[in-house]
Amino acid sequence: MIKKRILLSWLGRHDLDAVGNELRGPIASILLDSDAPFDEVRILANNWKDEIEGYQQWLTAQVSKQNRKASISIHFAKLESPIHYPSIYNVANDELQKLSAAGSLITLNLSSGTPAMIATWLLLGKGVFNTQLVQTSVQSGLSMVELPFDIALAYLDHQDGVLGKLAASSPALDSYFEHIQSHSVMMNEAIEMAKRLAPRNLPVIIQGDSGTGKEVVAKAIHKASPRSGKSFIPVNCGAIPETLIDSQLFGHKRGAFTGADADRKGFFDEADGGTLFLDEIGELPLEAQAKLLRALQEKEINAVGSSKPHKIDVRVIAATHRDLLAMIEEGSFREDLFYRLAVGIVHLPRLRERGDDIPELLMALMDQLNREAEQQPGYKSKKLSESAIEFIKQQGWPGNIRELWNTLLRASIWSEGEILEVEHLQRAMIQRSRKADQSNLDIDVSLGVNLAEIIDNTKRYCIEEALRLTSGQKGKAAKLLGLSNHQTLTNWIDKLDINE
Repeated sequence: MIKKRILLSWLGRHDLDAVGNELRGPIASILLDSDAPFDEVRILANNWKDEIEGYQQWLTAQVSKQNRKASISIHFAKLESPIHYPSIYNVANDELQKLSAAGSLITLNLSSGTPAMIATWLLLGKGVFNTQLVQTSVQSGLSMVELPFDIALAYLDHQDGVLGKLAASSPALDSYFEHIQSHSVMMNEAIEMAKRLAPRNLPVIIQGDSGTGKEVVAKAIHKASPRSGKSFIPVNCGAIPETLIDSQLFGHKRGAFTGADADRKGFFDEADGGTLFLDEIGELPLEAQAKLLRALQEKEINAVGSSKPHKIDVRVIAATHRDLLAMIEEGSFREDLFYRLAVGIVHLPRLRERGDDIPELLMALMDQLNREAEQQPGYKSKKLSESAIEFIKQQGWPGNIRELWNTLLRASIWSEGEILEVEHLQRAMIQRSRKADQSNLDIDVSLGVNLAEIIDNTKRYCIEEALRLTSGQKGKAAKLLGLSNHQTLTNWIDKLDINE
């Protein structure tokens, strides 16, 4: 299959001045002097709107005189200014991504446009997209540009050095994460991964149960990123009514639907230049997932009621407590969206898996609680007794840090003294149902199972958990297990050879 040859260029003043003159200008010279004709010419312009049509007609006529059949199109590019590198980069990168995806042979013109435009072509053309570079002048004519070194390799070597420093957890990054307690192995791994991802302009998925601190970590990633000066917009996807998802995410125009009495920015526009935190992304319906995927791929959104999309620059950090891979299997989450988001993945452990973090975490929570409550009439600053701390470490905390915080809050309000004891915490804890949820069983019996072994393993797990929660007190453990007396529990412990 023959690949299409495309010349991609900015429009320069010298190109326009060639109309009606003897000099042809850079673009026309490249087209007419090139040994192999181009199939397409794409020209980007950010000025001279009133001259563009005339130039396109003139250039088409010049090409026709040599019986060349290149299709010529000029596209207006909205830039902050002709020397504004970020907007120049966005336009140039989008063009190159689109053309490269089609498998075209791309040649970049280095003789038209401002120095900022030419420098951007040079870096992208050799550092990322591996294009051909060409230049032309009155004195030297047309020539291919061969660089004395490989920019791509030089750039990557430099980046490896930068990433090596970042991976070593520089103090600048540490300062954004130092408020997160991470002495346990699992939490340390999660924070180290978050630090590595923070300075990169990549999407991230944060996975963890409800209450594990997903938004806290997302904010830390944002603050440690180059986008920290822009907005961090948190969105709970599960709290948006399905009929309003498009409007909430992408905005709407006045009159787009009943009640839309004014234009409204969506969350993407509010986060433009910054970070959009999509919490509980697994709650989005499939139709909304498709539109989110398009926004991430095209880097543009379409407000409800608008006929034209517009560009956005947003880093997306998603979070979920659900198993997205299992949702993909059952067809309720798009696989392509998952892999678009899962460039960086941070797994946050449950609170019960972070035993080494709990003492320091409790100090931080109690300090925060005392600061927030100190203005309340009659409130006394509270501390936890050693036995209370040990009690907290032995609990399961299915609601994780959020449940622990609410328990401490209730205990501090209900107790009159300055020391919180175990009994204060026990009264403040929400009592959950002890009934086993049979729907959670996931046992494949199609190939045969050892039912006695399954029963013994289930008994062993429940007994060990009950003993852990009650600090080895058999009487209390027997009650948790629904047994009438602790002797039955002792018999099971001996039979199953459980270490008390």
